[in-house]
Amino acid sequence: MKFKKRLWKKVSSIVLVAILAISVTGCGKSVSTSADASNVTVVKVGTGNGMPPFCSLDANGKAVGYDVDVLKEIDNRLADYQFDIQSLDFTTLLVSLDSGALDVVSHQLVKSDVRKTKYLFPDQYYCLSPLSLAVKTDSGIKTLADLKGKSINESPSSYEYSLLTSYNQKTLGNTLKINAVSDLSTADNFKQVANGQVDAALTYQSTYKSVQADLKIDNIKLTDTVLVEDTYIMLAKGQEKLTAAINQALKDMLSDGTLATIAKKNLSEDVFANYTSLIQTTN
Repeated sequence: MKFKKRLWKKVSSIVLVAILAISVTGCGKSVSTSADASNVTVVKVGTGNGMPPFCSLDANGKAVGYDVDVLKEIDNRLADYQFDIQSLDFTTLLVSLDSGALDVVSHQLVKSDVRKTKYLFPDQYYCLSPLSLAVKTDSGIKTLADLKGKSINESPSSYEYSLLTSYNQKTLGNTLKINAVSDLSTADNFKQVANGQVDAALTYQSTYKSVQADLKIDNIKLTDTVLVEDTYIMLAKGQEKLTAAINQALKDMLSDGTLATIAKKNLSEDVFANYTSLIQTTN
């Protein structure tokens, strides 16, 4: 009789544990709120690893920054997709997108004419980025016009290179020398300004503050805003459905204040409130 009681108690305990396990599982967040988990599409997303505060690696090698936080929030809102976010060198991102190794790239990109022929973009930008010039404190340079006959570094693959080239073409008698550079870090670029190798560096204000916090170069400064870029997430051709989904998520994030909150966290300001009227049109 005692054996039967002990057996009954053991069976009851097993059943209770099973019920609790099922209950806990049921209370957890589902992978997809609108579709079975098996129907969730994994999206390979690439972002940078060396452009703070937008996309970089922390001391533990974890991806951090504005772009990363935006991507994670979009992922949370798209029940039918699961983002696999990878941090890569900038030069690797577009090659990976072209080869199919990535589906999406986020690296403060703009809608240049060349890119629009090769890739897809949401209608909604995800960030507004004020650009200034990093110059020597005694240079007297305040605007692009003050760079007449002076030099600046820029990667030929960047939108900024095209922008500066276009500026040269439009201001025939006010040209600046553009040094085509590759694999030059932001920190090394600022060092070249400080030691007089070049006269200025075109840079995001938030990037300047972040890099200068480590460098602490005392003979360079940042000018006022010279232009503002609206930047976009970029997708491979054939990803029309995903592009539309990301576009709607970004519109919702802008209207409900989520993008502003992420900007305040990473960029220390609400760029959407401060710079919307100064957008440098890229469409």
